[in-house]
Amino acid sequence: MVFTAQILVVAKQHGAVFQAADRLQDRGLPTVLAESDAAALVAAADMKVDAVLMDGDGRSAEQLEHFAGQLKAACSNRPLPIIVVSENIAQPANPVFASVMYPPVHAAQLVARVQSALRLSIMEEEVDLRSDTMKDLGREMDIASADPMADLPISILFTGGATPQFIALKNALEEAGAEVTAALTSFTAFDYLHDKTFDVILLNVLKELEPAFTISSAMRRNTRLFHVPAVMLVDPANFTSVDEAFARGASDLVNPDNGPDIACQRILNLAHERRRREEVKSAFEAVRNPAVIDGATGLFTGQFFAKHLSRTIQQAKKIDRPLSLTVIRVTPPPGIAEIHVEAARRQFGGMLRHLVRAEDMAARIEPGVFAISMPAAGKTAAENAAKRIAGVVECTAFESGEDEKPFQLELDVKVLELRPRETPGHLLQRAVTS
Repeated sequence: MVFTAQILVVAKQHGAVFQAADRLQDRGLPTVLAESDAAALVAAADMKVDAVLMDGDGRSAEQLEHFAGQLKAACSNRPLPIIVVSENIAQPANPVFASVMYPPVHAAQLVARVQSALRLSIMEEEVDLRSDTMKDLGREMDIASADPMADLPISILFTGGATPQFIALKNALEEAGAEVTAALTSFTAFDYLHDKTFDVILLNVLKELEPAFTISSAMRRNTRLFHVPAVMLVDPANFTSVDEAFARGASDLVNPDNGPDIACQRILNLAHERRRREEVKSAFEAVRNPAVIDGATGLFTGQFFAKHLSRTIQQAKKIDRPLSLTVIRVTPPPGIAEIHVEAARRQFGGMLRHLVRAEDMAARIEPGVFAISMPAAGKTAAENAAKRIAGVVECTAFESGEDEKPFQLELDVKVLELRPRETPGHLLQRAVTS
């Protein structure tokens, strides 16, 4: 994560949910432990809690929903993603929860789901803020219909041997309305992954670890596939590589002996979470109205950036969360014709759009000056992002008009974190003059 989020863990002192607290601490996410509902509500009201991880053992769906509502009411001034471990909840019907996980779960799996829920919550918050800024400009955005996959069935890719357990699970998934595609070899699987979008990848590890581990690892190195859940079908009696599986990018381990219906629900829960992330990404694209986009670079205009920065600063102060601003001046070497300088600036702007997170806003505020606002990012995270941008630009040659003499742009980067009680105008002034 890019900021130090505090996690409220509601669990007794045993089991995977309690054990996840230590792992969250190791990942730089401090935790507050609460063994009772009363203690959890006090912590939620008195402390700055950014997410909740809850053990739902022994509670009905109605009890969990009621308690989740109480927690959200106690933190009504801020978004509060709640991750619950329970076998009594069907994810699609319970939007009160950011994530629903069926037991048994692994501590590493819980940590990954908490981090994912936090990131998605920030994205959802930012897209709502951008929509509000657009409304201020008199432009209503049809975000609800922005997702092109909304009406398509859940799509699942299965790879590995067609065992009886898989056939039973395939039938259960198809009865639930999912579309299942089988790839019996890793080569076929990668071909499918290259050509089509899937909501979940189901990997058969009942008899051997490969190629499932290789496929899962490759997905986590691919930006397009990074957020696609990878579910491994395992036999707990023979599978001893649990930690390695999660280290290689597994999202869940499913035991077919628990029955195809339970396995099906675990897979569909992940698929719906994946769809939710894709819906948010589509909503970000819907906000990119031509009226607020610089046609030369594809970045937001300086006017829209300044107006929206005021709103994001107000939100950051309201919930006491960091926000950083990066300003980049691009300078060509002497002697380059203006037509080629402007072409290089446009090329840099086009690159910049794809080098920031979806929730970051990049804009061209002057011909050679670019700015990035980063919600929920402290100065260190913003500096690391700026270094990655500079690293890409250092490897890029821009056309000078002379075939054998391309040139490079020099970047002057300023990174600032919002100070308490600082106004948008003062933050921008610091960025320009510091």
